[in-house]
Amino acid sequence: MPAPAPQRLASLDAFRGLVIVVMFLVNVGGTDPAFPYWFPHRGWNNGAMGNRLADFVFPCFLFIVGAAVPLSLSAGRGKGVPFWRRALSALRRGVTIYLLGTVIWCATIAYDKPITAQVLLHWDILPLIGFSYFLTVLLCHTPRWARIAFVVAVLVFKWAILTQIPLPGANAVVWTEHDSYQNHLRALLGWWGVALTQGLATTATTVLGALATDLIRTESITPPRRAALLAARGGALIAASFLWHRFGGMPYSKDFFTASYVLVMAGTGCVCLAFMYYLMDVTGRARFSFLRIYGSNAIAAYFLAEFMWKTVFTRWKLVTPTGDSSVFIASFKAWVAWALGSANAGAWGTVALYILFYWLICYALYRKGWFVKV
Repeated sequence: MPAPAPQRLASLDAFRGLVIVVMFLVNVGGTDPAFPYWFPHRGWNNGAMGNRLADFVFPCFLFIVGAAVPLSLSAGRGKGVPFWRRALSALRRGVTIYLLGTVIWCATIAYDKPITAQVLLHWDILPLIGFSYFLTVLLCHTPRWARIAFVVAVLVFKWAILTQIPLPGANAVVWTEHDSYQNHLRALLGWWGVALTQGLATTATTVLGALATDLIRTESITPPRRAALLAARGGALIAASFLWHRFGGMPYSKDFFTASYVLVMAGTGCVCLAFMYYLMDVTGRARFSFLRIYGSNAIAAYFLAEFMWKTVFTRWKLVTPTGDSSVFIASFKAWVAWALGSANAGAWGTVALYILFYWLICYALYRKGWFVKV
């Protein structure tokens, strides 16, 4: 049986902070030639698809959101609370996260077109996280076998709509960058189509995160063995995902959120959490304070960074060392390159300063004991 959960897993905070740092690294680095080719999203890739570093960010957030749910229900805001109140609280939190994503989308489009009620129907990172969080809370009140069955059903569903069901009008299974039965469902059902084809897959990732925490909290197993079993589970998921990707016609794809992609990301989450859990919570050999400070206020760091990116860093224009002007982030990078004497140093220096800037904000909140929650 699961043991009484600690108020907070230090390893989970550190893992959350690591994902924030990686997100900033790939977002600011982008496709700049100073950075390795495996930084940006892989995309369609002529049908081969696959993963690069940027493709790990969003699903790792999902995994961590799910991993935090059992802790919250047993020792956090849900402790001793009846199911209906937990469900209402999860709905409120899920809607809040969804609406924060809507604010970011408004900041994205406000300079180009008017904001209408349609923005509420836009799916993006935070809306999918809010949706997945709510469903995961509900599923965590079901038996373990039911949660596993949910994940399996979603994986089979994703496999079927991409590789088994003929596209109407084509009388054949079609899977291209823009045409598939999955895309047909999204076009046919609109908002609900994305909830069905993407939201359920992201929820499968959060549920796998919740199952990982259940293993960490299993009282009948010693902590070192919990870490080893979690790492082994992650390795098995990664191996299964690779076989499906390489030989089973189900390539890794963030854009389609394929079944193999769900498995490899959950497996990666298990391995990373197991490693940090062993070093931090089991043996105490590492603190990862830099990452924990980020992870303690991840939602604040994410929202502020995304909002500033949409409204300031890619909108405001500043003068460059040559006397021209460019958007804020490009101009800043040019100044850093000018100060350090090379374009590569400017690119890496800009990323480092960007990460440090938001870490200092999180550090100030941490020192005051302020932890932003929704």
